[in-house]
Amino acid sequence: MSLTVKIAVRYLLSVRGSTLLITGIALLGVFLSVSAILLTLGVFTGFQDQLRDKLLATSPHVIVTNVGDQDLSTIQYKISRLEGIKTVIPFTLYNAILSKGDNVQPVTVKAVNYLDKEFLEMLSSQLNRGTVQDLVIGKGIAEVLGVKPGDSVVLVSPLGIRTPTGFIPKTKETTVGGIFYTGTYDKDFVIVYMNKKTASRFFKRGMKFEGIEVYLDDPYSAQEVKEKIESALKDDLVIVRSWIDLNKPLFNALQLEKLALFLILLLMVVVASFNITSLLFVKSKEKMRDIAILKTFGMRTGDIQRIFVSVGLSIGIIGAFLGIIGSFVASYFINEYRLIRVPEEVYMMNYIPVHIEVRDLIATLVGTIVLSFLSSLIPSTRASKENVVRILRNE
Repeated sequence: MSLTVKIAVRYLLSVRGSTLLITGIALLGVFLSVSAILLTLGVFTGFQDQLRDKLLATSPHVIVTNVGDQDLSTIQYKISRLEGIKTVIPFTLYNAILSKGDNVQPVTVKAVNYLDKEFLEMLSSQLNRGTVQDLVIGKGIAEVLGVKPGDSVVLVSPLGIRTPTGFIPKTKETTVGGIFYTGTYDKDFVIVYMNKKTASRFFKRGMKFEGIEVYLDDPYSAQEVKEKIESALKDDLVIVRSWIDLNKPLFNALQLEKLALFLILLLMVVVASFNITSLLFVKSKEKMRDIAILKTFGMRTGDIQRIFVSVGLSIGIIGAFLGIIGSFVASYFINEYRLIRVPEEVYMMNYIPVHIEVRDLIATLVGTIVLSFLSSLIPSTRASKENVVRILRNE
């Protein structure tokens, strides 16, 4: 251990009077700042991860939209042969209105094959009540209409039937077979499942939207699989989009907010570093005699400066590591007892976990060390340039 480090450690540990209080305040300030930054960023990251998992659990990983006159079964066959594909579910969308008494709700009817084993496996995890028959509606739609499985509802096609007096909306009285729940607004309040054969008979002249939902073994390889699908369907008129493409604006906005939040919270460390500056000014005044003696014995100005910089850096590093430990302890209890509760109908989750990422931890640690170093420069430079003759004369 070098002489400057030994002296720095001695100055850090030998506190008395006002320096003891200032050292404690400086250390506490860094500790609280680092803990606050990591916990806040951890909550933000936890929200993003939960939101991503929710979307992946309830939404297709790749959507292939048929915009030409190609046969959907041919497209389905080409996709199912590709590597990494777990489930392929063809669908047809129709716009409609669902009513019960005076209650009316615009819906999107998703026509699928009720005998499709892959579709049944996917929907079984979301089915809240009832069975897969007749109409299977979202929980939000059921609450708006005030219906339950077994109740009759009226399905209305907006295009209707042409008559001598004009268009008459085409209606069909049907039964609610089941109610599903995903926790996402665009499904629970919009989507209605209907058997494909029944839907095609009812929406004869209706505008339809055909496509294929693709579920993958690894959802995070969606972009690579998307490129494979585009290559396999290069001769077909289709649009291929992954879940990353569909949700990119949302996650980009969340990432930008997280960065802005980190920079704002880093100001807490700046404020805490002022305490380090104050401490070093007081210490340099207390150690004037020591500085003069060290210079008399030949210690250079740079070595004196390094002593006080080491003291400031030590406070910053110790406070940062204590803050890291404190944030991990706090995050454990937050996750274990689910302390951050949120309304599920708004955030698609009933609690937000804390996930502290390594890159956030490193960025916070580096930022704290840099600010501690900068806050130590002015008082350490001033201490190193003190006049030895003047100090010894006063002593």
